[in-house]
Amino acid sequence: MTCIPHMESTLPSRAMLCSVSISMWSARKHDPDASEEIAVRHGAQADSGRYHKVLLPKQALAEIQKIVSEARQEHYFMTLPWDDNGYRVLPAAAYMDHVEKMRGLSNRFTGAVDALSRQFLTLIDQARTRLGGLFREADYPTPDELRAKFSFETKVLPLPDAGDFRVALGDEEKERIKRQITAAVEASLQVGSRELWFRLYEAVQHMADRLTAYKVTDQGVEHPFRDTVVTNLVKLVDVLPKLNITNDPELDRLAEQVRHSLLVDPKELRKSDAVRAETAKAAAAIAQHMAGYMAGYSISAPETVEVA
Repeated sequence: MTCIPHMESTLPSRAMLCSVSISMWSARKHDPDASEEIAVRHGAQADSGRYHKVLLPKQALAEIQKIVSEARQEHYFMTLPWDDNGYRVLPAAAYMDHVEKMRGLSNRFTGAVDALSRQFLTLIDQARTRLGGLFREADYPTPDELRAKFSFETKVLPLPDAGDFRVALGDEEKERIKRQITAAVEASLQVGSRELWFRLYEAVQHMADRLTAYKVTDQGVEHPFRDTVVTNLVKLVDVLPKLNITNDPELDRLAEQVRHSLLVDPKELRKSDAVRAETAKAAAAIAQHMAGYMAGYSISAPETVEVA
């Protein structure tokens, strides 16, 4: 694969670091008395297991958990890898989309927490019967404490900029650290670009596999496929140009090829053998081309440096 162009000097104006931090009450509690009782009953040592009570029925937190899962998936979908500290690269072109999506999910999260708070005392009363002798009122927070256990926060930081490094050090040491920052940023660029290639490749290859396997027989349909075979590609090619902060022309070209060749109505794909075969063939050809292109993808190891 061709080398990613040197972009460190302009990258801080084209992207930022973003994290989404979500916390929620687990509604689970370790019960040491029950753990000890079970160990004694089975002749086991006291440290052989831990009994955790489920304080609320599963459905009480189901909506909140659904929103949390969706928020994390959308955040990862609209950003690129950066480090292991929770931050990811958010291109400026995708910033408003990300803000709008996270704002909507945060509002839904707040609404779901409000709904839980309104019924919380009733759920505690129901737990007296549900948990029987395991019930302890002290296991439950107060309504005010409950709200404090839920949070949804988005944070944005600037990307490290070697040109803006202003620490009182000797010139030689300052230049060494600037080179480290530049190398770390460029390495993250390559990782992000590679992830985009693999996202597109996996979605296209999945379509090729599913459409090829699909078969209508006298007994019915063998190996059916879901609409997401197409809708996931639609979503991906829509966001990909905004995430392509390295301006990789081949990636843009392939995304357009996918848009023109593979975004076929799933109903038409199921109805027409010819359309399905043609689309499967096109998907396989694009995937094969991408596989050959990615075979030359290498990431050089920069000097180790923390740039959180």
